[in-house]
Amino acid sequence: MDKAMELINALKALTKAVVALTDKVTAEYINTFETLYDPETDEQPAAEAPKEQQTPEPEKQTVTFVQLRSRLSEISRAGHTAEVKELISKYGAEKLSDIAEADYAAVLAEAEGLV
Repeated sequence: MDKAMELINALKALTKAVVALTDKVTAEYINTFETLYDPETDEQPAAEAPKEQQTPEPEKQTVTFVQLRSRLSEISRAGHTAEVKELISKYGAEKLSDIAEADYAAVLAEAEGLV
């Protein structure tokens, strides 16, 4: 029973310490808030000047072979088969898989112009 009482007393002391710490942190938080914003004065603290918003450069759109093939087949089914074949040959290819990977985005952009 003696060990149980020691444990209970230790837990009480720990609880008391946690409560004291919580009270201190809460009081400091409230005091800090009141320092930053005093509701009794109409003055508001000067806000930081907004940083210049730089528009990020648009990333180059990466087009995969599957995306290109899918879109070209949709355009072809819409009645533009001849134009799609011309577009493929324009890039020096006999078939879609012969087109260079670097040209996928350009081919897709031109294909969108067909519709």
